Amino acid sequence: MTGLPQTNAERIVDLIDAGTACLERNERKQAADRYAEASGILFREAAQEQTATQKLALVKRAQQLLSTVHLLRGEPDHASGVRTSGASQSSGGTGSESEENEQTFETLQSNIKFDDVAGLADVKEALHLRLIYPLRHPEKLSRYGLQSGGGMLLYGPPGTGKTMIAKAVAGELSLPFFAIKPAEILSKFFGESTQKMAALFEHARSFSTGSVIFIDEIDSIGGARGEDGSSEASRRLVTQLLQELDGVQGQDEGLLFLAATNEPWLLDAALLRPGRFDEKCFVGLPDHEARVVLLGLQLKKCWIEENLTTAELAIETEGFSGADLVCLCERAKQIPFRDAVVNGIERPLQRKDFEAAIQIVKPSVTKASLQKYQEYSDG
Repeated sequence: MTGLPQTNAERIVDLIDAGTACLERNERKQAADRYAEASGILFREAAQEQTATQKLALVKRAQQLLSTVHLLRGEPDHASGVRTSGASQSSGGTGSESEENEQTFETLQSNIKFDDVAGLADVKEALHLRLIYPLRHPEKLSRYGLQSGGGMLLYGPPGTGKTMIAKAVAGELSLPFFAIKPAEILSKFFGESTQKMAALFEHARSFSTGSVIFIDEIDSIGGARGEDGSSEASRRLVTQLLQELDGVQGQDEGLLFLAATNEPWLLDAALLRPGRFDEKCFVGLPDHEARVVLLGLQLKKCWIEENLTTAELAIETEGFSGADLVCLCERAKQIPFRDAVVNGIERPLQRKDFEAAIQIVKPSVTKASLQKYQEYSDG
């Protein structure tokens, strides 16, 4: 840690390392004690630091550690804690400095339901059976000796609706929804990524109603630990995630964990065993029926010629992902719009516009990629 005396820098690293090791053993009290001691050293060093930017960096790191301490101890976080959207907590500073020192995991309330998601009937059925029915029918669940909660992995090509499916789970159950990107967890500071992971799950557990955590691009966090280039920090982060998932499965009834990846073969093998991701669902390209629905949604508010049907367009767009269809429709709609603005010719969207657009917008998912997913699914 630049700017710190060597002895203090080494002591802080040792304390964070020890705290992280305690977390891996589920020794939360001991971890909190180690992080609290490291935070205290950082605050003392910040008080003596003369350079403003270095002082701010030390305070920020100290407050991040202290936030984790409060969460691990189950105490209110008045320093720099995790907050939900719209919440305001003081971090001892003012203005933008206060906001910068806060670690934010935004809680969303999803209004999306399964009816808003085109196709994917098999995926919806799996989600109902594994996540939704158990929370809606707890008495039937206990009769068969089952538990609610658990994890599910959604994998497949980009642009196929994995994030929307996750939002629909939260919307169906009216639960708080955490949509997390890897950048919100990963940190350049040693040990901080592990703390953020623990803080996320700790905060999600605080909702008595239950909640849904969704981590997109999970392969950025849960990559195989034995691969070349994997650091000690990344290995510890995977271990922490494994521990949190064990809690979701065994103790945290009502806490649901969903993750998405375009490259499931990059995940650590321990993540994929039963008890962590109990269900692995392939989210593939939309079939003809789903493409009809998706195209209809994109053209719902558009002026189109009477003989232009989404059923016909769906036939011509086989192999397109949902994102591809959005791009195609936008490109096609720009053609009559340009005619109206530049040439003064106002006309409806026509088949020729789609024929022109489809020469530019091509399917983003290759046959080779689909074959790779098939091979992975077949085991």
